[in-house]
Amino acid sequence: MKSIKRAFVATSLLGCTSVLAGSETAAAPAPATESTSTATGLLLGKLTGETAMDKAWSAFTLYKDDNNPILQEFSLQGRLQLQYADGDANGHFDIEDFKAGSDKNSETVWGDKFEARRARIGFKSKWFQNWKFEGQIDADTNSGFSDIYTDIYDLYVTYAPSDALNVTVGKTKVKLGREQEISSKEILTFERSLVSNLFFPGELTGIMANGKGIQDYWSYELGVYGNDRVREFSAFDQGAIILGKIGYDYSSQAGLDTAVVAFHYMHNTDPGYQDKELDFNFYSSASPSFTDTIGISTDITKGRFGLTADLLYGFGFDGDAEQKGVATPIDQSNVLGLSLIPSYYIADGLQLVGRLQVATSSDPDGISLPNRYEKWSPTADPKGNTYLSAYAGFNYYIYGHKLKLMNGIEYSTLGGGDYDGYTFLSGLRFSF
Repeated sequence: MKSIKRAFVATSLLGCTSVLAGSETAAAPAPATESTSTATGLLLGKLTGETAMDKAWSAFTLYKDDNNPILQEFSLQGRLQLQYADGDANGHFDIEDFKAGSDKNSETVWGDKFEARRARIGFKSKWFQNWKFEGQIDADTNSGFSDIYTDIYDLYVTYAPSDALNVTVGKTKVKLGREQEISSKEILTFERSLVSNLFFPGELTGIMANGKGIQDYWSYELGVYGNDRVREFSAFDQGAIILGKIGYDYSSQAGLDTAVVAFHYMHNTDPGYQDKELDFNFYSSASPSFTDTIGISTDITKGRFGLTADLLYGFGFDGDAEQKGVATPIDQSNVLGLSLIPSYYIADGLQLVGRLQVATSSDPDGISLPNRYEKWSPTADPKGNTYLSAYAGFNYYIYGHKLKLMNGIEYSTLGGGDYDGYTFLSGLRFSF
């Protein structure tokens, strides 16, 4: 814990030192009576933007100067996402039931009615024109400042000499499917779909290369990661996750503002693996119980309209997996899932969002209800073979995705299980 704090403090001090060094270097050739500095940032007392909101958010940029040969940018980044949920399925349930479900759940709930769904703080920086260094920690909002650290969400270095080649090393989120590729700061629904989360391996340590604009239209990604989802960094002794993607930009051919289709493939050498829980405030979730997952996704926009779609298929695992140091039998069947998210701006700053998702498994109990929040309903059987869900909501953008209000309602049913009901959600999203 102390070493992590020191690393973040050292990074901040290094950034500040480079600001001064770089500013002096850039200013040296200029005449004493003439200022040619293009640097901005809170440390220099130079906020940017035309509106009060622009200036307020620009304060999170401590320093920025594209002409500095050493440090081009050093900024703070973070997010706080608060939400309320209330539902009915064979009886009433709400955030209070979610809180009572586990010790981990209770750590994120404020009182009994609101959940701090995500709370993160960190930094991002750009060095020597081609290098990026950034990271965030998950923060415990129910503890004092001295105990704010929960885990490293991500911490990585990227070498980016061009759009065609970016190489990243460190801990980062593994993004299978288009929903996972979109930051939680910008997703249009409160939660990603069950279809997306079912195959999500988490934030893992590894190396990844990606690029876009290959022959104008093509993009790619290839990454190899340690399979253990841990508080800080992988020990690389529990198998691997391998993820590859190929994408194609067809916006010009289709006459759309943006349009990309991509093929995804993920291989898991140790399906179902779960690390031991050594820290009381960090929950190590299990690796997806699928040996291989394939998918195709698309994301398009045209004027006020948008559509995100994921079609994913997972090949289930049948065997023993190490979970918390114990051999645990896994019997996961194959699962096919489809998620469609249409959206439309009905007025400036006011967006109508929908989602239709369906998931089906080849065996009777291949699908479990989502942890938020259907799992905590008074339902006798939370497992089944067919999950259907429809979501409708409104997003009101006060300052783009950086400050917005969200309201939505979702109806879901689990065939072969015992869930049929709705969940109402309301919340606030803040990020910088």
